Amino acid sequence: MFIVAFAVAFMQLQLPAQFDLRDYNGDNFVTSVKSQQGGTCWTHGTMASIESNLLMTGAWENNGETGEPDLAEYHLDWWNGFNEWNNSDIDPPTGSGLTVHQGGDYLVSTAYLSRGDGAVRDIDGQSYNTAPQFSSPGYHYYYPADVEWHLVGDDLASMDRVKTALMNNGAMACCYCVNSAFMVDYIQYQPPSSTELPNHSVTIVGWDDDKVTQAPEPGAWIVKNSWGTGWGFDGYFFISYWDKWCGREPYMGTVSFTDVQPLDYDKFYYHDYHGWRDTFTGISLAMNAFEATGDHFVPNVSFFTAADSVDFTATVYGSFQGGVLSDQLTTETGFCEYRGFHTVDLTSPFELAQGDSAYFVVEFSDGGYAYDRTSEVSVLLGASSRVIVESSASAGESWYNDGTWHDLYTWAGNPYPGTGNFCLKMLAYDAGLSVTPDEDFVFQGEVGGGFAPSSETWEMEFMGAGSIQYLITPESADWLDLAGQLSGSISQGETIEISASINSAADTLSLGVYTADVEFTNVTSGAGNTTVKVVLVVGDAGIIYSWNMESDPGWTADGQWEWGIPAGLGGSHGNPDPSSGNTGDNVYGYNLQGDYPPGLDRKYLTTGVIDCSNLYGTQLRFQRWLGVEGNAYDHAAVEISNDGTTWFSVWENGTDEITDGDWSCRIFDISEYADQQETVWIRWVMGTTDPGWEYCGWNLDDVEIWAAGALSVEEGKTVPALSVAVSGGSPALYSSAFTCGIPSAGMLTVQVHDITGRIVDTVYRGEVPGGEITIPFNLTDVHGVRLPAGIYPVQATCNGQTSVTRLVVLSR
Repeated sequence: MFIVAFAVAFMQLQLPAQFDLRDYNGDNFVTSVKSQQGGTCWTHGTMASIESNLLMTGAWENNGETGEPDLAEYHLDWWNGFNEWNNSDIDPPTGSGLTVHQGGDYLVSTAYLSRGDGAVRDIDGQSYNTAPQFSSPGYHYYYPADVEWHLVGDDLASMDRVKTALMNNGAMACCYCVNSAFMVDYIQYQPPSSTELPNHSVTIVGWDDDKVTQAPEPGAWIVKNSWGTGWGFDGYFFISYWDKWCGREPYMGTVSFTDVQPLDYDKFYYHDYHGWRDTFTGISLAMNAFEATGDHFVPNVSFFTAADSVDFTATVYGSFQGGVLSDQLTTETGFCEYRGFHTVDLTSPFELAQGDSAYFVVEFSDGGYAYDRTSEVSVLLGASSRVIVESSASAGESWYNDGTWHDLYTWAGNPYPGTGNFCLKMLAYDAGLSVTPDEDFVFQGEVGGGFAPSSETWEMEFMGAGSIQYLITPESADWLDLAGQLSGSISQGETIEISASINSAADTLSLGVYTADVEFTNVTSGAGNTTVKVVLVVGDAGIIYSWNMESDPGWTADGQWEWGIPAGLGGSHGNPDPSSGNTGDNVYGYNLQGDYPPGLDRKYLTTGVIDCSNLYGTQLRFQRWLGVEGNAYDHAAVEISNDGTTWFSVWENGTDEITDGDWSCRIFDISEYADQQETVWIRWVMGTTDPGWEYCGWNLDDVEIWAAGALSVEEGKTVPALSVAVSGGSPALYSSAFTCGIPSAGMLTVQVHDITGRIVDTVYRGEVPGGEITIPFNLTDVHGVRLPAGIYPVQATCNGQTSVTRLVVLSR
């Protein structure tokens, strides 16, 4: 906030002749140059503006993120709702609209953002070759509360307005026409006489009033491109102030995605899936009718204004009968300085019970009323023709008033009748207590003490009107301390912090994972009652599962994926395959006799099911020998799934070629997708590849799953004698688990035998406390090879006692 206040005060005096967000009073407010794939420039322009705003406000760092802001352009590319892959406004949602990777614009981006479908982080949903998962509880979303459309004017009359927005809000998305005739020494100028349309999206990060260009007058924008750092001036170039399209195209000229904040709303009420597609003028009021789908608290509304300098009145009613509105729930008046999308804080938020009606009405002083309808996407960056994108509507959803109320569904003035809805949204939270974060707090340290972090904090809010009584009760755990006001009253808008920390009693705990539930109770109504878990991991991370490739692990292999001894051949580009594994002779690789072929579809090597249900901080480690061309041509990837259907990207090759000439260890944090999951699959992907150069492809050895806490420990339970029982599946198809009752602390050994008495695998050996301990088993032997169907005795020994059970393994 200091930055914005400083900029406003400075510009009241005079705008500088030169300005660059990369060096704004010594700070950098521009993220790294990206290298786009396909016709996705518009997604990069959008995310670069959002990322810059996150840097300026500090919202990224304040939300606990590390590194520079990095958002997923390709999640927007796949899930914008305008393309053949997905349009949730029609049934079926596929088969029509834009071609994925082949264009869009900033109205498309704003529709996606305004309905809460994004933006998500790069590590959440960045996948170009296949669609990333649409949503996940682990995703972090960022929401631009305002999107402003600015124009410089034909005579640069509004130039100062654009510069001011750049200094206050960060980088601005814009457009221009790519044509070698308009670019000289990385300076762009398309004269007004040219008829060529804009076809590329980029981001303005500064200006130079004295820059000489091809235009009759000096002055140019400093612009960030998305063609990598090898292009232009380390990825940057200039566009003349007088360019035909940059700063002038009505919906792509200069767009500021601003007031970006972590998105934590539970519900968006809207009918305008595709956002602003047209403007209805000549009416006095617009309204959307909603029915509450749950018990919700509404503190915000949003809408588009189609002109600058608009006074608005936004009112929500609870009843609409016979053309008459009544039961006013809230009203808000204000002023929108710039054309665009706006989110408004309600001075008087209100509650809705499930089934309640809400009628959101707006009155604007100028510009008309934005509405969604079936439309032609005319500024289609990356494509060669206009495309029809279908919208849908139903009777009774949107209404307009020209003296009396009429259903927009039947309005004959819609070019595509029966498809229109006004762009009016209500943003809501689940009513009652809200506890954030609602994820497990995990503390970790060595046996004997030294646990980190030192403490963690929940924030508790009441989403509702008035106040309630609450109570916070921890499960009995002598190693856990809670601090803060654990009971009392909380009012709407109030935040109460409760912290958790680990005390010295944890220093006496043995190796394992310990848990304690903490209950947040709404004593008044029960709405929002929440239980969260505190997890204490005692002991270092270690190898839980391993496959050294000396035996065939029996994984599912497509195409030319195969297990065996590599021949050391290939390398028509880059290096050849190895002639042996990293340890031992064998590997898993793609075409052990040489290079991968041209024109290859995606081919997978997929593990069996891996049980990570009691693991924390899970990592994938393996030895890699890989040759692959840059991702503009050929592709290699690692992916993970916890349901066998939806896959998440762990790693993808980048723009540069990879030419491994030796084995190297690769380590990936997969905890977000694997921790506490009973079923996890990992797959390596070879392809797609183009018709050009070939490389040696994948070679894998020594694949391992590392984690902290292979044991789940329940202390204090009285156990009269040592016992072992199968607590997972038996018969088991994918994985199982053993629960041991331990009378007193000691050295526990759990081994699986075959029917001849031979030890198949030592599942666990280590010091344990008294109580019950659960140990996962992945149905593999000591070499990582899947057990054949049969009956397997399981023996546990501890402190001179022995207990035996049996496990039945099914054939796959």
